Amino acid sequence: MLKTREIALIAIMSSTGGAVSVPIGYFGNLLKGIPWLPFGSPQLLSGIHVIWLMLVRLITKRFGTATLTGAVKGFVELSLFSFHGIQVFPISIVEGLTADIVLSILDSGSPIKVAIAGGLSSSSNVLVLYLLLLQSLPLFLITLMWILSFVSGLLAGYFCEYTSRRISNISSPLYAYKAT
Repeated sequence: MLKTREIALIAIMSSTGGAVSVPIGYFGNLLKGIPWLPFGSPQLLSGIHVIWLMLVRLITKRFGTATLTGAVKGFVELSLFSFHGIQVFPISIVEGLTADIVLSILDSGSPIKVAIAGGLSSSSNVLVLYLLLLQSLPLFLITLMWILSFVSGLLAGYFCEYTSRRISNISSPLYAYKAT
C-alpha cells in the first residue's frame, strides 16, 4: 500500500514529466528537419522522458512506482496532445515497467547500475515504437535509434542517481523528526 507522501510524489512527478515531455517531443520533431543530423536523432532527447520515472522509483524504493508514474505521465501527455498520440500511453508504461524491473534486479546501490537502468528504460521506447509503428524500417535504423536512446538514458539515469541521493540527504532529517 502506498503512503500519501508517495502518492503525492507520483502525482507531482508524473504531471510535471508529462507537461515537460510534450514540448520535448515536438522539439525532437524539429531535429528531424535538420539535414546533417542522422535519422533517429530525436532519440537523444529520450532520456528526459524517464527522469521522472527513475526519480520516483529511487526516492520511494518501491517496485511498481515507476510503472504507476509512467501510466499517469502517459495519460497527462495524451491529454496535452503529444505528437505520438495514443502510442504515448504504452510507451510510458513500458518505460516505467522497465525501470522497475531493472532497478529491482540490479539493486540501485551504484550510479552505474542506475545509469544502465535509465538507458534500458529510455531505449525501451524504441522497441514499443517498432512494435506499434516502425516495422517497415530497416533493422540498422532501429538499432541506431536504440543506441542513441540508450546513451541518452544512461546520462539521465546517472543524473537521477545523483539527484535522488541529494534529495535523501536533505530530507532524511525531516523524516526522522517525530512531533511530540
